[in-house]
Amino acid sequence: MSAPRELKTPAVVIRRARLKEADRVITFFTREFGKVSAVAIGVRKSKSKLAGHLEILTYTNLTLACGKNLDTIIGSQTLSPYLGVRDSLERTAYGLYFAELVSHFAPEGQANPALFVLLVETLENLNVTSNLEPLSLYFELNLLKTLGYQPELRRCVGCRSELKEVTNFFAPASGGILCPDCAVAAPATHAVSVSGLKVMRFFLENRYESAARLKIERALNIEVTAVTRAYIQHLLEKSCLKSAFWLEQIRSISNSISLSKK
Repeated sequence: MSAPRELKTPAVVIRRARLKEADRVITFFTREFGKVSAVAIGVRKSKSKLAGHLEILTYTNLTLACGKNLDTIIGSQTLSPYLGVRDSLERTAYGLYFAELVSHFAPEGQANPALFVLLVETLENLNVTSNLEPLSLYFELNLLKTLGYQPELRRCVGCRSELKEVTNFFAPASGGILCPDCAVAAPATHAVSVSGLKVMRFFLENRYESAARLKIERALNIEVTAVTRAYIQHLLEKSCLKSAFWLEQIRSISNSISLSKK
């Protein structure tokens, strides 16, 4: 009888679930194979050597033994534990939100190198930055881009005319911006200011290093985030992700603390 085939790949832990008394099913987003799930046998035991390498949001070198129904984790070596993320409740909330987005959007077993690079780079930036809201918006928009859901932000998705520098409207069901005339008869649209549209375009057309240097007023960030998340919710057919709800609670507490110190 031949030995099980082994797979090796860099991976990020994006989800964990209990299985039996001492085992877990771990879901990874990998560079080579996309989203995969595998059993970590005995990982919940205190003496497990794998446990520390399979924490949520850990970037690791993963080794799997392929099984008929579910693969088994036989090796994992941490490349980065992202300690800066773990040491902050707010950063952890953002990280879990990013991981849940990947978990929901990424198909099982389909490699997407661009999305993998985006996830790893985002976690690396999350590990050190204090400017969390622009990073989140950058990740959301570019996740949509890498998965083929990039919104149309240059022309009206109704009449195909070039958008003018006026308040336009985002239509999640249409996948982009409607001009004021076309928006009149469209259901469920969200107003997008001239500045909001410019921010969305810039984030989609530039690297994060450039996007991070933009100074975005809080009201503008709220506007663009609301539009982007409305589109995400439409695509996922969910009113709200669990991690997004928790993130909003953490952000609300953080903002209240910041205001009380002023």
